[in-house]
Amino acid sequence: MCYFLYGSLHGDVSESEYADVKNKYGLRISLGTKHDVKNAVKAAAEFVQDDFRITDWICDCDSHVGKHDSTNPMIIELSNLIKDLAALSGAKQINVCKTWTGKQNKKEIKLKLSDTDLPSFLADLKENTLYSIDF
Repeated sequence: MCYFLYGSLHGDVSESEYADVKNKYGLRISLGTKHDVKNAVKAAAEFVQDDFRITDWICDCDSHVGKHDSTNPMIIELSNLIKDLAALSGAKQINVCKTWTGKQNKKEIKLKLSDTDLPSFLADLKENTLYSIDF
């Protein structure tokens, strides 16, 4: 089996503003809630296609998220995507995790974006943990 990266943006944001940000990046964070991410993780065990994957890779085992290199281009791109989404009017929270197929996240951790160095956070992200970053 494999690890998968999941993410969602929670808030009341304009669809067109969201699309403008989303279309700038090769990675994606879908509109949704923490509950949507939890359901996507659960659905992965049943090999159900979901909309909350951050990448379109076969799996994310080789993703640099959690590999302790905050200067990696993928980490920088994901960090910039999160910052751009957080700047949208009405955006409230990003939920992100790297979870093993068929497993549920063992822990949930809440953070504040203003207290977080995003590249370092993403580089050191723990697996099987759901992070909620409040704006």
